[in-house]
Amino acid sequence: MADYIKPVIFRLGNQQFGVDINLVQSIEREINIVRVPNAMKYISGIVNLRGEVIPAFSLRKKFGTDDNVGVIGEDSTVIVNIPGVVKLALEVDEVLEIGDIDAQSIVQMPALARTVDTEYLDRVANVNGQLVILLDVEKLLTQSEAENVKKFTEDMNDNDGGAANV
Repeated sequence: MADYIKPVIFRLGNQQFGVDINLVQSIEREINIVRVPNAMKYISGIVNLRGEVIPAFSLRKKFGTDDNVGVIGEDSTVIVNIPGVVKLALEVDEVLEIGDIDAQSIVQMPALARTVDTEYLDRVANVNGQLVILLDVEKLLTQSEAENVKKFTEDMNDNDGGAANV
């Protein structure tokens, strides 16, 4: 369970989510995602962030909501560092705020929503009257997916000039 004293809160469709700010490397707007055909299930492409190739992770595909629900936003990318594994560029609709959450406003994710496939749904918080689902980014990828993404990323970044060509 992550410690959410200050999560980065973002919107995906009409829902708000948060990730632990301690795992956020940066928040990028208008970053170019190079689509990768036939990539792993949730990897929609790659980004070149200051010479480093980082996989772009589709939260919509992970959550099974592969639609835009007609909400206009600022299309942002939240770069998270999963300790010991890999960096991911989370595709989000809009970063809303870096919030302060009172510990009393955070409750466990209801058992109805927690399954083996949704372990990344950590807790729920009430932030300014809005429910925010707090994500455990360390559980977004299965162990096998994390190993594959790590190998892919290492191969891309070790390739002579690979990052410069993206």
